[in-house]
Amino acid sequence: MRLSDLQYLMHQLGPATPEIVAVIQEDIDSWQVVFDEDVSLQIQWIETTMRVLISCAIGQPPEDMREQVYASLLQANLLLSGVANLKLALSQPEEDVMLIGEYEITSSTLASLQDSLSGFLRFAAKFSSMVTDASAASSPVEAGFMSALHGHHT
Repeated sequence: MRLSDLQYLMHQLGPATPEIVAVIQEDIDSWQVVFDEDVSLQIQWIETTMRVLISCAIGQPPEDMREQVYASLLQANLLLSGVANLKLALSQPEEDVMLIGEYEITSSTLASLQDSLSGFLRFAAKFSSMVTDASAASSPVEAGFMSALHGHHT
């Protein structure tokens, strides 16, 4: 896939996907995709790797659980290394936990792009509940993150 292919697909994405409220082109190679459930994804073309970088804020942990959740995020990044092209990070100054994924869109079709976004959103939902739900944060991190990865294929 090339940047021109992604640009073409991004123009098709909004009209072809009912859950999308808006696709906003922010630069020649980056877009914001807004969904009807108050979810927003940032999509950026990475020329050097010929991949798509997708990121979104997945929430903030409860204040009394932040240290434990942040420690779990560091463990998760270690567990994800070599398993999935996903990383968890902390945005500044908002302190939102961010999920960042790098995807190779295997074909220049709208369905392939939609599949990648759908897979990313599934991970975002699972990780979001782990970040924002105090009871999930108190469970063993390996079980939670491996559960989120169940069925993942890169």
